[in-house]
Order: sequence, then C-alpha cells, then structure tokens
Amino acid sequence: MNFMNTNSSQKTSSAASAVRISLLIAEILALLAIGVVGVLLHAKFRVPLKLPGHHGLVYMALLIGGRMLSRKPYASSLSSVGAAVMLMFPLGFKDPFIPLIYLLPGFIVDLGYRILGPKNRNIFLMALFCGIAYMTIPLSRIIITTFTGFPYGSLINGFLWPTFTHLVFGFAGGLAGSALVKAFRKNGKSGA
Repeated sequence: MNFMNTNSSQKTSSAASAVRISLLIAEILALLAIGVVGVLLHAKFRVPLKLPGHHGLVYMALLIGGRMLSRKPYASSLSSVGAAVMLMFPLGFKDPFIPLIYLLPGFIVDLGYRILGPKNRNIFLMALFCGIAYMTIPLSRIIITTFTGFPYGSLINGFLWPTFTHLVFGFAGGLAGSALVKAFRKNGKSGA
C-alpha cells in the first residue's frame, strides 16, 4: 500500500508551473512594452534638434536596459517587435517602412550580446553594439530609397552625416542604459 499523498505534490507542481508561465508572460509583455514606450516617447516629444538619430539616446538606453535585465536571449528583439507593432498605429510618422526599420536594432543588440558573452560585456562594448544597431536605421533607409525612391529628409544632404549621428546617439544611449543597469545592480547588491 502506498501511503504517500501524491495529490499534494501534483498540486504544488501545477502551482509552480502556473507561476513560471505567468512570470514568462509578464516578462514578454514587459519587453514588448519597452519598445512601445520608446516609440511613444519619440512620437510625443519631437524635439527639432536637426540632428538625425537623436532619439537613439532614449531608444537604445531602453533596449539595452531591457536586454541586460532579462535572461531571455531574444529580449531586445521582443522590444523591437513591440516598437514595430506600435509604429503600425497612426502616430504622425509618415514613413510606411518604419515598422520594418525598427525591427533591426533589437536583433543586432541581441546578436552583440551573444557575441560578447558574459565575460566581455563591459559597457563600452555593449554601447558600441547599440551604436551599430541604431545605425541600421539610416542604412535601411538608404536601401529603401535606392530601391523604391521613397524620400527621406535626413538623407537629402547625403548619407554619411545621418549614419554617423545615428551611430553616436545609439552609442550614447547604449552607454547610458548599460551604466544605469550596472549601477542599479551594484546598489542592489550593496544594499542587501
């Protein structure tokens, strides 16, 4: 005769599984929300600096912050998907290709994060990958303009300047986001 009560262990296992699934769903939704917030900030606060790519400071800080706080290897890609979905709504952007363009930075950040590996993830290398990732926006626009003729105001005076400014602002955003997450983690460990 078996006197062990297996019903309670099954209930505990089911409850633990439900908690894991709930946490996974919450993390995925939070990562998608990062991209949504990045786009909404861009749409709401259009500062006419006349510097292409200046929004990369905020967007890439959000993207790398989410990537560093998540254990999911596709974290930044999910955030970019959130951004792309949000860009399908009428927010005042006139570029019909913008949802596709905003998918690339997240994939590049995830790739860079994987290439660097856990031992080489210093904030400057991560920031460099963020700069390269954000630089894909004007590079995509160059390709789109070449094949479709769609006009981009940032490319009227040439390709070099917008590509450079996207790299710089993406780098600065990646540096800021990486530094904030590292400081947050350091304070969390010292406060414990």
